[in-house]
Amino acid sequence: MKKLKKIVLKIPIFPKYKDFFDLVEKYEIFQIHRYDKNEISVSQKVKFKDPKMNPKMLEGKYGMPYIEVLAEDKMKNEYIFFSKHKWIKELKEFFGSLDIILAPPIILNQDHLLISFVTDNKNIDEILKLQSKTFQQDFEILSITLVYPNNENLFLILTDRQKEIAFHAVQRGYYDIPRRIDSKTLAENFNISRSALCEHLRKIEKIIFNAIFT
Repeated sequence: MKKLKKIVLKIPIFPKYKDFFDLVEKYEIFQIHRYDKNEISVSQKVKFKDPKMNPKMLEGKYGMPYIEVLAEDKMKNEYIFFSKHKWIKELKEFFGSLDIILAPPIILNQDHLLISFVTDNKNIDEILKLQSKTFQQDFEILSITLVYPNNENLFLILTDRQKEIAFHAVQRGYYDIPRRIDSKTLAENFNISRSALCEHLRKIEKIIFNAIFT
């Protein structure tokens, strides 16, 4: 069974974004709605250095094609806004090659970012290697801790095939009371035998139960 770890890194600001961070006094991504190898959708807080600035002035720049302001405090130059970010080439490679979950908050602290990832042991070395390749500067590991699974990172424990079977089993009502689909019919959807399907489900259940109770 995979043991999930949370790794917190202090990394230098990517040079291509340095001028963006010159505009802000405080910056925090507090909620990640969705991301893939191409882009990330987030809610964030920002405090600008210049009182004339507002988030909509950043739209179309810094890889942010869309911005929606959710709340503002003009007296403090602080805003909460939703945006989509397009990954630059280096980060696109990073998030497209590893099985990781970004864990908010992601915080700007002076000239560094504090960023957290949830992953299993085998990916930690790869994360550190890719960080070195991407930033080509020193970064600091602040902590590596064991995390307990929740609905989001439990999915990391399963193989792609197990994810597919588990999803369809739940969606088709295999675990409903009473069941809306039996194992034989569910197995036919995957062109496997009933015994093979039941073996897959037993392994999935064991992995999830072990993750929760051990």
